[in-house]
Amino acid sequence: MKEYIFKQYLDNILKHMDISIEDFFEKSKKNTSVIPRQILYYMCYEKGMGVYDIESYIDKLGYKVTHTTILYGIKKAEEILENDTDYKYIVKKLEKIEL
Repeated sequence: MKEYIFKQYLDNILKHMDISIEDFFEKSKKNTSVIPRQILYYMCYEKGMGVYDIESYIDKLGYKVTHTTILYGIKKAEEILENDTDYKYIVKKLEKIEL
């Protein structure tokens, strides 16, 4: 069930941010890729997924992200959400999943 939620969150973010999965997971420091990834990590973590779970779901998609990168991303997303009400609104919207 959690993998399904992960995929729904990923799909929601890709659609909302209008980016491809390749751009999403590219090893880049561009905010157009970094912030959406951090938001995905944060949303999954808040939904009760462990860091290793998130890492394994990404691995199943054929991309590599380290445990440390995910932890750092969660921390950065928390900072963004603490300081930007627009992102809080966006995350609430992205958390909606279809069953």
